[in-house]
Amino acid sequence: MVIPTHRFAACCCLSIALLAGSTPALGQTTTTPEGLTRTPTVSPVADAARPSVADDLFKPLLGDFKQLGSSRNLFLAGLGAGVALSAHPWDKDVARSAWADEAHEAFEPGKHIGSFLTQSGAAVVTYAVGRTTGSARVAALGARLFRAQVVAQGATQVIKLATHRTRPDGSHLSFPSGHTAAAFATAAVLQDEFGWKAGLPAFAMAGWVATSRVQMDRHYLSDVIAGATVGLLAGRSLTVGKGSARFSLTPMAVPGGIGVAGVRITGR
Repeated sequence: MVIPTHRFAACCCLSIALLAGSTPALGQTTTTPEGLTRTPTVSPVADAARPSVADDLFKPLLGDFKQLGSSRNLFLAGLGAGVALSAHPWDKDVARSAWADEAHEAFEPGKHIGSFLTQSGAAVVTYAVGRTTGSARVAALGARLFRAQVVAQGATQVIKLATHRTRPDGSHLSFPSGHTAAAFATAAVLQDEFGWKAGLPAFAMAGWVATSRVQMDRHYLSDVIAGATVGLLAGRSLTVGKGSARFSLTPMAVPGGIGVAGVRITGR
């Protein structure tokens, strides 16, 4: 089945938002008139200012999905759609390619590592560790990873239902690959957070997951290319803040280099 570029681009335009966590301030140690040290307490004001789990993980999602058609995503969506469509004539040839017997064992774990349950579960654990240890950066990273998974899978399922492509093994909902989208969404967030030292191995792992889906007859080549595009779109778009203070970050070209532009997002 050939998927029109305009339909794919329209379905694939998505973004993921970053809601920065804030670290609660600690109360001051005081000394009573009798000279006894009072146990430090957490400031009620600071504790109230700390974002709730819903603020970090769920409330921003509506705004994230509203950014699906962001103009800054259209180029990447169109590029991914074009590459997927170009690969479409090769789908059956790649699917029929002979794989060494050892390849199945090497790629089989990809069905677990690239699953939404594994990827989102790891994100929730990261977020929980950040909240428990009081690390705003770790909590924010976990929130970004989780929300990237939700946005990536949401877009993936919409496209699957719209195209309803048959998989190489005869089952349904092949296009695009959800496992690939999940793996590339995580890789994009990690690369943005830690740079290419973390990004390279993360993208290598994502590529391995994508290959495993082809090797195991679960997806065609164009499926995993489209899935990678959806994952990249989910991981590359950021929003920071909450409520009326939210704003988006996007790369922009400036004389002599690259900059980052911030755009305030208004409305409910």
